[in-house]
Amino acid sequence: MKKTLFTSLFLITSILSVDAFAKDGVDTIPLEHFSCRSNRSSFQISPDGKHMLIANMIKDNECDIEQNYDRPEEEEMGNVGLILINLDTQESKSISRGVGSDRINNTSSFGWLNNNRIWYVPFIPQGKKGAAAFAVNLDGSRRTTLWKYGAGEGFTSPYEMDYSDPNHIYVTNNKRRAGVSDYYKLNVYTGSSKRIATGPDLSRLNGGVSLLGRLNHSNGQPLGMVLDNGLKRIILEYKQDSKEWEEHFTFDCQEPGFIPIGIYKGKMVVAGSKFASDGSIIENNDTNGIYLYDYKNRKFGNLLFKDPEFDAAGLTGGCRPAQGNVFTDVMSNEADGIGYWGMGYERVFFDKEYEANYMAVKSVFPDHNLSVTTSSADRTRMVVQIWDTDEPGEYFYVDLNKGEVISLFKSKPWLDRSKLSKGQKIWYTARDGLKIPAVFTQTKIKTDRNYFVILPHGGPNTRQWIGFDGWAQFFASRGISVLQPDFRGSTGLGYSHYMLGNKQWGKTMQDDLSDGVKWAIDNGYADADRVCIAGASYGGYATMAGMTFTPELYRCGINGVGVTDQMLILENFAQKRSRNQSWDKEPLLEWGDLYNEEDYAYAKASSPVNFVKDIEGAVLVLHGSNDRVVEPRHAEDLIAQLKKYDIEYMDMFQAKAGHCIDTCGERASLEYMGIQEEFLDKYLKN
Repeated sequence: MKKTLFTSLFLITSILSVDAFAKDGVDTIPLEHFSCRSNRSSFQISPDGKHMLIANMIKDNECDIEQNYDRPEEEEMGNVGLILINLDTQESKSISRGVGSDRINNTSSFGWLNNNRIWYVPFIPQGKKGAAAFAVNLDGSRRTTLWKYGAGEGFTSPYEMDYSDPNHIYVTNNKRRAGVSDYYKLNVYTGSSKRIATGPDLSRLNGGVSLLGRLNHSNGQPLGMVLDNGLKRIILEYKQDSKEWEEHFTFDCQEPGFIPIGIYKGKMVVAGSKFASDGSIIENNDTNGIYLYDYKNRKFGNLLFKDPEFDAAGLTGGCRPAQGNVFTDVMSNEADGIGYWGMGYERVFFDKEYEANYMAVKSVFPDHNLSVTTSSADRTRMVVQIWDTDEPGEYFYVDLNKGEVISLFKSKPWLDRSKLSKGQKIWYTARDGLKIPAVFTQTKIKTDRNYFVILPHGGPNTRQWIGFDGWAQFFASRGISVLQPDFRGSTGLGYSHYMLGNKQWGKTMQDDLSDGVKWAIDNGYADADRVCIAGASYGGYATMAGMTFTPELYRCGINGVGVTDQMLILENFAQKRSRNQSWDKEPLLEWGDLYNEEDYAYAKASSPVNFVKDIEGAVLVLHGSNDRVVEPRHAEDLIAQLKKYDIEYMDMFQAKAGHCIDTCGERASLEYMGIQEEFLDKYLKN
């Protein structure tokens, strides 16, 4: 029987129109509508655009609270099935039903091998060692074990199709030697492979390294890779003639540098500062410049793009991801442009044809952020996702030749969009003149007081993005406006903004938050005596720093899985360094060294647990007993001090939850939200 998964365009238009004209003062959104997880889907269109694979987390797309928050996400969400859709006839058939052993591992464990053949990885039962990827034709024929991995077989990862040869793809595999990923051309019908290049032995590089990214030619041959050894960034180049890897460029963390992010017109696209061939700096950019780079001659070309306020791609300060990415042509493997987070999600195009196609689709959704998740090789058929601060996300199938835009999947369909509050990007000025970008969500609920929450992000070396934030929307749905600042030390805002956060926990980083509260009060968005601070991880630290170091500002604070004692963090770093884990060398620059006298004094003076007696408001402590990032001792020691000084508080320990607040599982998230609502009603609104 023919079955369609599509919804009519007329229905889509109707829904959008109702949302657009929703009135303020709506009824309160039920808590479970935030904590309930939606079904998830992943889409991949075949290169010729005739078929689409859809991987679904099998769960009724309704709000039904589940208890199993201690299981992996795949277990909680349900099983994953794989469906094949003929895009011309809309006929569908099941490749994997998603039930029992007939399911795939997760929503990314599948892909196209050519126009007529796919691969997928079946579900791996807990405790089973090793797995396999299977290949099968669209008609179900020629089912083959394509590769095995784990249990001594090595790990295989496909990275490129060969569009000139439908019988082969390119993969990496470490079966020759653990820790060395070699490059292979693999037959998609037999599973046989031939090594085309040898990967570098990363274990032999000083300090131990982790892989940050790879670049490859369109014929599957490696070009280069970027490595991280904790304090340095290393660019390796693969020499086609000698078949050897050599160090191309190295720079210290928190110093100017550049990294390759793509290939365009036979050259590298790099992000960072501009250097001469001898390694001397020519242009020291605060925000990353995007350049063409002749890697053979070590020569920079002209500047392609630079945003004066935001990093478009690469690393911030040589250390942290800038939250930008290159999108590429699947046929040529060349860069078409860059997408990055500025005041919204911004795009810079190199390819004019792709820009025209993208803008044609964007014109259908002018008021939303949009990304292309998959497309045919000619880019006339694609799946796009829209999202925004008041839109959890919706996927659409787009056929440019037919002019069709068809809804495929809506995240959290039970969540009434008309009741959500729109967030906007704003700037305010810190006391020392630094410009601080922030997302401000003004509640739609009319109240007799201007209730306000400042919600600093975790990390702290990350940034606030323009997208749906369930925690911020929860506050807004309760009549509370929310400010989410990118305080100094946040990434993606240039080298200087990032560097200003070094060893400034509880100091200027906290001043930026205090100045955000002042901005809200001065502009009439917050009543001075109705301000709360909330956050998770570093945001939990900032909450307690605000409550202890500037107690006059805050009526209450919500500390989710937060650091309260920096000494414990430094001790943890010291233990890990002794086991030669390179990833934690970098925090020495940002957070300090336990064995440095000045850093020791700084950590002690900036630890809120030592100043609990100064708190004037009430505190809510949320923590998971299985938190391995910020150990529960932080919360336990804090509560002991709150009791000692008779500070009003509430607390909730989730017995099986880890380092999470709204991602621990449906039941845990609901309980966390419930106690927050109780806390806010008692201490912020009364």
